Amino acid sequence: MNRPASTLDASKISTPAFVIEETLLRHNLGVLKHVKDETGAKMFQALKTWATWELFPVCREYLDGTEVSSLNEARLGFEEFNKEVHIYAPAYKDEEFDDILKYCSTIIFNSFDQWRKFKPRVLASGKKVECGLRINPEYTAGHSGLWDPCAPGSRLGVRISEFKSALKADPKALEGISGLHFHVFWDKNFADLKKAIAAIEKKFGAYIPNTEWINFGGGQMITNDDYDVEGLIGLINAFQKKYDVKVHLEPGAAIVKNAGTLVSSVLDVVERDDVPYKIAILDMSFNAHTPDFLLSRDLDMPVRGATIVRNEKKLKKGSCAYRLGGGTCVTGDVLSHFHVFKEPLKPGDRIVMEDGIQYNMVHCTMFNGVQHPSVVLWNDLPTGQAGGKPTTIRTFSYNDYRSRMG
Repeated sequence: MNRPASTLDASKISTPAFVIEETLLRHNLGVLKHVKDETGAKMFQALKTWATWELFPVCREYLDGTEVSSLNEARLGFEEFNKEVHIYAPAYKDEEFDDILKYCSTIIFNSFDQWRKFKPRVLASGKKVECGLRINPEYTAGHSGLWDPCAPGSRLGVRISEFKSALKADPKALEGISGLHFHVFWDKNFADLKKAIAAIEKKFGAYIPNTEWINFGGGQMITNDDYDVEGLIGLINAFQKKYDVKVHLEPGAAIVKNAGTLVSSVLDVVERDDVPYKIAILDMSFNAHTPDFLLSRDLDMPVRGATIVRNEKKLKKGSCAYRLGGGTCVTGDVLSHFHVFKEPLKPGDRIVMEDGIQYNMVHCTMFNGVQHPSVVLWNDLPTGQAGGKPTTIRTFSYNDYRSRMG
């Protein structure tokens, strides 16, 4: 089933704002639940991508729990989602580990050293906690070095040489470990997953039958219209049958993919005679609100009603071509690419940045004291009525900014 069309009327939104469309969110969650129902796999919401806890009751209807990477995320998942909280972090702090045990049902360790260090505390806690190890299959999925968890020198996961060395030194090194975890993707499709599974089986397949579960991680765009969902279902079922394990998935971006936008307003339009485009200054900040687009200049920011052009030489003077810029004093607070609109922009026009929820909300800062976008839920009107209505979940004030500074 393809994703429904957005009903958002941006003129009804006070900007800047992150706007989540519940109908589109539920569509994505329904796709994930279909996979879960057809395979028996467990499905966890990765809070590193999106953590608007007021909507956890909606997610709870479809998913099994949360996948977290810090004590704060663990507590949020425990208190607001449900008690099944799975945590992975590159390392754990001594003074936080008792609370990690309090809030988490599964703890995944990044190394044998971390496992050996904290295993006595896990056993002494008296709590039934499942423990796992993150593996690094050294499988490069075509990401740039910034986003490749298996790149040379990566700090993430146990490589097969390290795995074998640990078992050679201590044949009982895996006692107490019930599962393995890998995460090698960002924004990839099913064909990539099939190749990765084959590579992982080749290196770690001998150890999988001794586990109870294996976590396939996230980064798969399961809710994209062109994703091979039935292929994924078949792969999971075959893997579970082959190894007699339970598969876990931890979608993050797939939950909110194209289910929300970042809406801003044009404050001013600046025209320069030395470039073939105008600059639209917005009431938001790319530095503060969408940092991934500055870290990775190759990412395209989809904007409703506009086409993207990367080559400045293809722009024509006098066209409706714009570079979008933020409202901070940082020179580089602009997108690296250009947007061509059908009509000229003017102050007050709404700019709707598609797929604006994933990662942006959790990365967002108050740099330069810039106004933090509010959080808005958009609901369709009852059947038979066109349009929808916004409900503001949270706004941010001067006191929010002030309280973070000291």
